[in-house]
Amino acid sequence: MPGIAYAFARARDDFPETTIVLQDIDAPSLDLQLRLTRSILASRGAGGLRVEASAERPPAIDGADFVLTSFRPGGFPARHLDESIAIAHGIVGQETAGPGGFAMALRSIPIVMDVAGEIRKVAAPGCLLLNYTNPVQVVTEAVTRYEPDVPFLGLCDQTAGEVGFLARLLGVDPRDVEIDTSGTNHMTFTRAVRANGRDVTERVWDRLDGIRREELEDDYWWRVVRLFRVLRVIPSGYMEYFFFHDEVLTEMRAAGRTRAEEVMEQLPEVLESYRREADGSDPHPVMVRASDQHGDFAVSIMSVANAAREGRFILNVRNGGAVTDLPEDAAVEVPCRLMGRLAQPIAQGPLPAIVAGLVRQVAEHARLTAEAAVTGDLEIAVRAMVAHPLVRSVATAERLVDAYLEAHAAHLPQFARVANRPP
Repeated sequence: MPGIAYAFARARDDFPETTIVLQDIDAPSLDLQLRLTRSILASRGAGGLRVEASAERPPAIDGADFVLTSFRPGGFPARHLDESIAIAHGIVGQETAGPGGFAMALRSIPIVMDVAGEIRKVAAPGCLLLNYTNPVQVVTEAVTRYEPDVPFLGLCDQTAGEVGFLARLLGVDPRDVEIDTSGTNHMTFTRAVRANGRDVTERVWDRLDGIRREELEDDYWWRVVRLFRVLRVIPSGYMEYFFFHDEVLTEMRAAGRTRAEEVMEQLPEVLESYRREADGSDPHPVMVRASDQHGDFAVSIMSVANAAREGRFILNVRNGGAVTDLPEDAAVEVPCRLMGRLAQPIAQGPLPAIVAGLVRQVAEHARLTAEAAVTGDLEIAVRAMVAHPLVRSVATAERLVDAYLEAHAAHLPQFARVANRPP
């Protein structure tokens, strides 16, 4: 939320007579963020933006022009289970890729669907639902299929990280870089790069071919470079979970703790800084768990939509033919022309042949996972797990589904009515 608050402060001129309503089921956290958000806005000359809070969703959504969702059902302890259960079965544990993403989707989607239903009932006409909740691809699948009348955009700033990386390679401002990219969330492939309106793709390709490991800060970007040299397009960094699966799994096991446990160790310091800065005249909270980039992306979309301007953003939307070798109704991540509140996907053509089958398989996994999350159908849940390319055994898929349904039973009421699968 601090990153969102800073972004609203910078964009305050685009939001005259605006009220921001925060909603959370955790009352102390809600009060803390209310005070901190007000202080951030006031300290940066945006005190005219009103900030309120509500413990309940319908009052928060009532009359809203935009709803931004970002939450984690079960908190970081649930994420720890998502990751550790996958690792115990010999598969990378990550909250958007593979079994971990499947488990989070089962918890996230019913809540987002409830939000969409409430938007239809009480929000302002044309209210736009912006979703940051993971896994973004699967949540996008669910809302666009089962609440198609609710205007919806899936948000992920992973491509902003890629743009920043490319800008550093080129020695230019990231705001001057534009990419043509396509695929599904965390499975995108960039085939063209422009800087200041000029095509610099060949220059980027030459730079990636010549760069040395010691020039990069970590293995994440070195794996992107190594994959580029094989695929001849720039892959999302998350492709390391597919093409370097065994190395990443070994690293996760060697770490001796999950990413969720690492974050939980950071939280006391972060929350203490929020409490310390919440009522200050010039707050500077620790930003380990916040991001200006994250906030600017969401708020810039609202700015364009609110002012009925036009902008270009990379968004998660219904395909509609933008990626020719994925189903028209699949959720894709592509550049879009945002005109007011209407997002028009920009045609990207076919995926690179070397990865097209992999992306299609993950898209089918996302479709089945969304259906399982909405319906609570155990058979479809197992089918969804089998469909994921990292799960290479029906028996493993069945064991994973059973483990997640047992671990997260309190957060999966849609499955409560389903009898256990016979042996």
